[in-house]
Amino acid sequence: MVDLPQKNQPLIAAAALLGTGILLKTWKPTPLDLPSPKKKRPHLDRGVSRKVRKARDGFAKFALPSNMLNSLGTSLITVGGGLALLRLVDEVVDDNERLF
Repeated sequence: MVDLPQKNQPLIAAAALLGTGILLKTWKPTPLDLPSPKKKRPHLDRGVSRKVRKARDGFAKFALPSNMLNSLGTSLITVGGGLALLRLVDEVVDDNERLF
């Protein structure tokens, strides 16, 4: 017999992590702002190097925060999403091989 509250605990924890992460990403108190990056200068790269730099800069906008709570929020969203994904994939696995 399956105990539903215990079975859904990882999903409840994932939802709590996601909710907390979203809350922290939207609330950005100014005392926790990080310094602005250096002034931008014109880029002289071309071709593949330019594409790699643009991809790096795009990822940096997501990974490098402008506010400390934003960074913590991003981490909580990532962990919560991973936990939910793990639980949902675990549901597909054979009963003898489940982790949760």
